[in-house]
Amino acid sequence: MLVTVAALGVITVLLKGAGALLPDLPAPLVRRLGGLAPALLAALVYVELADGASAPRLGAKAAGVGAAVVLAALRAPFAVCVLAGAAVAAALRAFTGIG
Repeated sequence: MLVTVAALGVITVLLKGAGALLPDLPAPLVRRLGGLAPALLAALVYVELADGASAPRLGAKAAGVGAAVVLAALRAPFAVCVLAGAAVAAALRAFTGIG
């Protein structure tokens, strides 16, 4: 996993450098890279939910992410989504012992 994180860090630095050096990227490249950020975010969420297991575990983290996703689908402000997700996860951990 460390290799993956390091590789993504290098890719991020290269993309930022490309943005500074090439202010007008070719349209086909822009179309291909447009979906990269959401895909990387989805992968990060999956890795965090899996906790080293082969599949995500249903627990406080998953419930918090679920609450945040529902609020995001309802077009709630980003800060509200994050705070609600954290509150749901914290409440489950505090009152039920679910980890």
